This record gives sequence, C-alpha cells and structure tokens, in this order.
Amino acid sequence: MRGDVARQMGVVALLVVVATGVLFVASPAAAGQRAFTPVDGTDCLVVTGTAPTNAPRVIGSGQPLRESFALGDTLFVAGPGVGDMSVGERLQFVRGYGEIRHPDTNRVLADAIGWIGFAEVIAVDADRAIVRVTMSCREIEIGEYLVTPDSRDIADVSEVPAFEPDRLITPDPADPVVILGELESVISESGERRIATEARSAYAQRDVVIIDQGSASGWAPGDLVDMYRAELALRTRTSAAEFTPMPLALGLVVAVGENAAAVLIIEGDLAVQIGDRIQRLSTGGS
Repeated sequence: MRGDVARQMGVVALLVVVATGVLFVASPAAAGQRAFTPVDGTDCLVVTGTAPTNAPRVIGSGQPLRESFALGDTLFVAGPGVGDMSVGERLQFVRGYGEIRHPDTNRVLADAIGWIGFAEVIAVDADRAIVRVTMSCREIEIGEYLVTPDSRDIADVSEVPAFEPDRLITPDPADPVVILGELESVISESGERRIATEARSAYAQRDVVIIDQGSASGWAPGDLVDMYRAELALRTRTSAAEFTPMPLALGLVVAVGENAAAVLIIEGDLAVQIGDRIQRLSTGGS
C-alpha cells in the first residue's frame, strides 16, 4: 500500500541511509498541510554495511546476450545457500557500492550497499534456482546478490514548516558539506576495493543526499536544516557580485551514522549540489 502511494507520487526510488535509523518520505496531502509519512521498506535504498560474500548471485538468464534485467525478467541464480530457497519466497537484490570517502580528506566515512529490487523464487534445486524480478529501481545486473529482505525502524514526522526562501544565512566553515547523492561504484586506483561515487551532482525535491557529519557532531534524525551554497554569485551582463547566501532548500535529516548522515530535500527554489552546506533551520533575521 505505502509502496503504491510512493510510486504514485513519483518519489525518487533511491534513498540514502547511512545507519540503522529512520526513513521518511513526503506523503500526498491537502493544500496547506505539511504532513509526512515513512517509507515502509519496499523501495530501493542505499544503506551502510558490507555486501554479502556467501549469498546466491545472479549468473544469467535464458537470453545469453543480455547483461541487465528489469521487472518481469526471469534469472538464473547459483551460489552458497541457493538450496535453502523455497518456491514463492521473496528475496532482495543487493549491490555493493563500496566505501564512502570524504572528497577532500579521502577518509572512509562508511560502506554502502544498495537494495535495488526484489524477486520471487519460482524454481529451485540443490545448487541452482530460477527467480522472477518483481520490482526494480535500477537495472539488475549479473553478479547481484540475493538475500532475505532487510528492514528499518520507522517513525513519523507529523509536520514541518513551509519553506521560506527570503531569509539570510550566515555561513559557518564548520557546517556539514553535501558529499554524495545518487551512487555509482568505481574501482579504486589500486584495484583492491570499490569506492562509492556520485552519479550526478545536482539534487532537488524528494532526493536524499549524504553529508560529512553525523552523530559525533550532534546530528540526529528529525533535525530540520537549511541547505545553502557558501558563495552565491550574482551575475548580470554588466556586473558580478557575491551575496550573503539565502536558503536553497529545506531539508530533513532522516538517518545518522557516526560520521555521516542522510538529508531528505523537502522543497526548495534551487537545486542542491555536491559541495553545498547545511545548518540547523534558522527562523530569524532578514
């Protein structure tokens, strides 16, 4: 039910979560209402953790030339634990993205794995199985792992304030920086590990981004934030100037790890980019 509502809203399927915590998504509401309801765990997420190494994996399909798959496709699966599957069982596709590293210091903040879809087991024997893809938010590729679906604790945020763009923000060098959003996986220069990197640089309403601070810096799920650009350039054909930043967007911290956190963009006037900053919501001054 909730998954259906999310899809009707056009919610971006990929949310980013950096620790076991709280997930939120904007719900349909009457005009003037600022209500929020949680995701129920059926959408695709990126979470911290290590990709399983002893789980069944996708090895192909009945169409040998294909390397990526989506809703309705049937796939061949093999590997440790495949004999423990049962017909009708619901499983989750998992992709390992690798380490989340700070772009400036190269410090490892977390590891990221993606929940990228679901499958139903339709045939199984001792060392192989066939599954059908029942949901996918990214292409399912050969090598994806299949595991028992995970879940996250859920909580409600009953209301949030309306976004007010016409306010001044005083930048603070200590404010967290947006370092990642939608993820891709790349091989490190040494070839020894995978590193999670951004798939794009700009994000808008209902996207989720990762910042480079977490609980160690006092952040907690439910914190409301201004998202801003430290140097807002004002340019015309004949002049150029820099202006004290105003909010780009209103954000909500949805999950927190020790050194990183996930922020849901609720709404805003300008796209949030990698390198933008956040600070706790301010209400005074103009």
